[in-house]
Amino acid sequence: MIARDGNTREGGGVPEVSVLYVKKMIDNASPACDPEVLYASIGLTSKAAADPSRMIAAEDYYALLETIAAHETGDIRFHMGTSTSMKCEEYGAVGLAFKSAPTLRHSFSRLDRHARAFNKVSVFELADDGDTVRWLHHKREPSRKGLFLSNEGALATIITLCREARSPAFSPKAIHFRHQPLGSEQALADVFRAPITYGAEIDAIVFSTEDVDRPNTVGDWSIWSFFSKHVDDALSEEDAEDALEKEVIQEIADRLSDGVPSLGGVASNLGIGPRTLQRRIADRGKTYQALVDEARVKLAQELLARPKYSLADVAFMTGFSEQSSFTRAFKRWHGLTPKAYRMSLTERAPSVF
Repeated sequence: MIARDGNTREGGGVPEVSVLYVKKMIDNASPACDPEVLYASIGLTSKAAADPSRMIAAEDYYALLETIAAHETGDIRFHMGTSTSMKCEEYGAVGLAFKSAPTLRHSFSRLDRHARAFNKVSVFELADDGDTVRWLHHKREPSRKGLFLSNEGALATIITLCREARSPAFSPKAIHFRHQPLGSEQALADVFRAPITYGAEIDAIVFSTEDVDRPNTVGDWSIWSFFSKHVDDALSEEDAEDALEKEVIQEIADRLSDGVPSLGGVASNLGIGPRTLQRRIADRGKTYQALVDEARVKLAQELLARPKYSLADVAFMTGFSEQSSFTRAFKRWHGLTPKAYRMSLTERAPSVF
């Protein structure tokens, strides 16, 4: 799906995706799956999923995809059904900017930024290689089936939007996936209609340069400019709020060794009234406690990467009075105990991304 980077909780932010994808995936799940049970597994209801601006943690999204895929062993295709059902209009101004762009090159020219409105998990990049143009999909999260399914769905969605902007007959030159096949390859072949390489160096769609520079069917400079500016303005406002959130998280992290700071104390240090800060946090669908947790995760990850700090030291420096409480909390946040996380860092140390 359309995405933005979030692989390391940079700046304390937890990687998230829009519930737009959650709803679509569940709608395309096997009849053997109970939709409400699937929603409940990630702490949602079907009613809550009706708001595409709502986000869920990427890890929960990957777990959902794995649960649905378990009912399609050997022939996984629900995510392809989701991708081919997507319409530009479902992405609001982002999708309308993509569709109304004069050419596909223009469609892609701002999508790496505009994608953030719906998914904060990956980085997209357009790479011009002469006779070909690659739409690169960068992800560095630990390998898991849900992530791979998400990768496949991301590129399939891009092709679906390209066909709406250009023509139903449009096809890329090739598709590259870093992972190996997850089951039957026919479902993907039916959607992409292009050679697929597994075990590649990077996830990518390969287009001919000629194709990306041909006019789109309903391309219109003025309409494209209007919707692009609308999205840019909205993202600029979001960037300002992101900056505040990062400041709050950093302020909390800096004071955790003295215990969890109060919202009022953080607000005072930032020169903001406590009610104003609380409102601005709430406007983003967050709570102060959620930001405290993000600060603790961020600081704990940094400290666990430094062997000179014992687990007891890390617990104390992240605001816990007991190591056992820290261990339980870290496992809830990260899925691993602090000790296992530190060991995984050692095992991954030689890797180069």
